[in-house]
Amino acid sequence: MFHLKSTLVHAKTACVLVLMAMLTQVGTQANAVTVNRAANVETGASTNISAARPFVGDDPVAIRDTLADRHINAAPPSLRDRVQGLIHIPTHKQRPNPDLTAANLDRDLFFLVRVPYGIRYRTETHQLTVNADLSGDENQRGILLKKTTTGPSGRGLVVAPEAKSKGFVQHIDMIELESGESKKTTVRGRVMLSRAAYAEANGDFAIVLVGRLVPPYLIDRSDHRDPTDDEPTDITTRTSRLYVDIRAIWLVSPQRGIVLSKTLHLSK
Repeated sequence: MFHLKSTLVHAKTACVLVLMAMLTQVGTQANAVTVNRAANVETGASTNISAARPFVGDDPVAIRDTLADRHINAAPPSLRDRVQGLIHIPTHKQRPNPDLTAANLDRDLFFLVRVPYGIRYRTETHQLTVNADLSGDENQRGILLKKTTTGPSGRGLVVAPEAKSKGFVQHIDMIELESGESKKTTVRGRVMLSRAAYAEANGDFAIVLVGRLVPPYLIDRSDHRDPTDDEPTDITTRTSRLYVDIRAIWLVSPQRGIVLSKTLHLSK
């Protein structure tokens, strides 16, 4: 009898030990699953952050070259268009140009313009003020989209007669946007922005001009300037002007792909 009771006690003890081992193993597996899920969540968050695409916009050089290479011109204005122009009737309906459609330019275009200056943020009111001149130069008529200068300058190095012979020849390629709004080139506006959103932008701001090409679409001009004593460089400047009906102006943080405001406007 005593032997039977002892056997039952040992059996119960063994069952308890086995059960505790099983519970411990289940708990360990559960902890492992929790850790793996947490790791997956963190990995997913990191992937989303790294996968955030910068805002690039349309390439004005590619658009200029497409218009020039394909000789895309505006159709002659109809009698109705001329009458509406004479009596100043605004119209947003434009006859479709099949050449623009074929070149995938009969759509909204997005031009990105960097603004290193003209952005001010007041932490006490959470207000960001935009007052940015996009002309780039007081002698320019329109908004400067891109400017590329190739070749060395001879200023301070040679005199005018020696400039070209010594290789001081420059080529300047400028692309401007003509909005048709009385030569307005300054973007202004106010944006309510939290400190966290401003910190996330990290000083990285740009203006996006959203619009569509309108007649005459493109005007190209080339000017040459011989070396002078003030500027002893042989300079050839190509100025391309894109004609665009601006429909919206955004403030963005391009590297982070964040749109901060869509309510900016053009001003003189």
